Amino acid sequence: MEKKRVVLGAFLASVIILSIAIAPSLFAHAVDWGDGLPSRSTQHLIFEVTTDKQAYKTNETIVIKMNITNPTDSDVWLNFSSGHQFDYRIISAGGQVLYRWSDNKAFIMVLTHIKISAHSSYVRVFHHTPTDYPLKPGRYMIEGVVVGYFTGSTEIEVLD
Repeated sequence: MEKKRVVLGAFLASVIILSIAIAPSLFAHAVDWGDGLPSRSTQHLIFEVTTDKQAYKTNETIVIKMNITNPTDSDVWLNFSSGHQFDYRIISAGGQVLYRWSDNKAFIMVLTHIKISAHSSYVRVFHHTPTDYPLKPGRYMIEGVVVGYFTGSTEIEVLD
């Protein structure tokens, strides 16, 4: 019985070591889509965070739009280590993070990607409702995040 455990342990260790050794080449292949060249540069992409309005009444839904524009002549791939690609935070005028969309959420643990074609945009829209987190009258910063790539923000005001 002890010999079987040793053999099984050695087998599992071999599988783990092999997985670690070949992971970079597997990942490189995964991002080598499109024209055959991996996306290495996102420096020319434009990231904007906007809301449907600048002023809201209390208990009103806030529509948050995150737009990534590719003004270049080449397609660009954004690669992520999980299904968590976008996020947003609501920050008080005093700089306190009041709400983070991804808190208490689970994301698929698999490599994911977004293709942004040449001369086009990719848009992600969130609807922040009072049941997500109610906002009292005041000024707030909405910070949008493309996980691992960009952060942008816009300001809103909540009125009585």
